[in-house]
Amino acid sequence: MSELNIKTARVVIYTTLRCPHCQHLKRWLKKNKVPFLDFNVGKPGKMQKKFFEIGGQSVPLILIGEQQFVGFNPNQLKSALLEEGLILDV
Repeated sequence: MSELNIKTARVVIYTTLRCPHCQHLKRWLKKNKVPFLDFNVGKPGKMQKKFFEIGGQSVPLILIGEQQFVGFNPNQLKSALLEEGLILDV
């Protein structure tokens, strides 16, 4: 994902390594060929601070355009991605 950065990415996810829902989310996005930026917020640092600044309390936290979602809900995710034109209705 070297061409993406936090200012231009349309899908940004905040995850931790031990979160099973985070792993399912990443597999789902890859399977559906959705480019995304993934930030591990499991350890203190700049991205964990950003996570808390945007209201993050649990992971996965998903940002799609201007929308924010918590948790991995494939139907909700597909709907938001369709709305943003990031996937086709299949």
